[in-house]
Amino acid sequence: MRGMVIEIAIFLGIAGFAVISGFNDGGNLIATFLASGTLTGRVVVPLLLCGIGLGPIIFGTAVSHTIALEIVNFQAAGHEVLLVALLAALGTLVLTWRLRIPTSTTIALGGGMIGAAFLSGKGQLVHWSGVAKLGIGLVGSVLIGFLVAWILTTLLWALLAKIPATDVKRLSLGQYVTVFWQGLAYGANDQEKAIGLMTIFFMILTHSTKYHVTWLAIVLPLVFWAVGLVFGGWRIARTVGSHIFRLRPMNALSTQAAAAITVSVAAMLGFPVSTTQTTDGCLFGMGASLDPLHVRWPMVRKIIVVWLLTMPIAMIIGGTGMAMVAAFR
Repeated sequence: MRGMVIEIAIFLGIAGFAVISGFNDGGNLIATFLASGTLTGRVVVPLLLCGIGLGPIIFGTAVSHTIALEIVNFQAAGHEVLLVALLAALGTLVLTWRLRIPTSTTIALGGGMIGAAFLSGKGQLVHWSGVAKLGIGLVGSVLIGFLVAWILTTLLWALLAKIPATDVKRLSLGQYVTVFWQGLAYGANDQEKAIGLMTIFFMILTHSTKYHVTWLAIVLPLVFWAVGLVFGGWRIARTVGSHIFRLRPMNALSTQAAAAITVSVAAMLGFPVSTTQTTDGCLFGMGASLDPLHVRWPMVRKIIVVWLLTMPIAMIIGGTGMAMVAAFR
């Protein structure tokens, strides 16, 4: 009976993680599109969801494998450690969401995993090569996103100076392409955190030792993610879309394209990255390219501080959770 309760709790934890990812990441994904005024929510959301669903199919599921198996060996650590790691990630994400600051679901999950594993007395089950892979992906995505957005914005505005005004409006419609592309990239990277967790859950249910991503492990997280986007994503979108740099259609296009390129490449290499961080890094790069003085740098500093605090907060919550579990045994 106790095992069944833990399994149900793990499933609910994965569902909650996917819903809050819809709040947080969904808000970041739609922010630049809505703020630019080119596309409406009725257009953005369906295109985005289609892209997310197809992302793992087109780009593969390498990131889900990294999250599920290459950071902590949950099959050896036990179901309780997985559950506490999920709850720690959820607690961290709820805290930052309440503060109206977009953070990284990837950092929150990684911190929860590491904290729970160490305080369970099974720190040897943490794979440091996987942790390093996570860290490289997170830091690299911001820096590369900044650089790619800076280059694309500079090139795009050089192009705009040479084409008629009527063609500029047509060019801004490229956001139809970038919204779908960003969906594909997100589905192949950020969304695969929930896919990997759901796959581990199915392995627990079936007592399987073989890692295999099923269609159900892809569809269920997408449904929960969509629920989160609808009921909470708009709040985050207003923060990201206007608090860093005032967006115009062309600015949004270069930001979106840069984020899609960065996340897609990371997905193919198996590096877990955060679309939240990547998008923000691209916004920083776009703003710096056009006019550094108009970038809202206090907001940028606030977001970076939240990123830096997310990992230790999640580790502390995860460790505290395991200590409480041990106390009640």
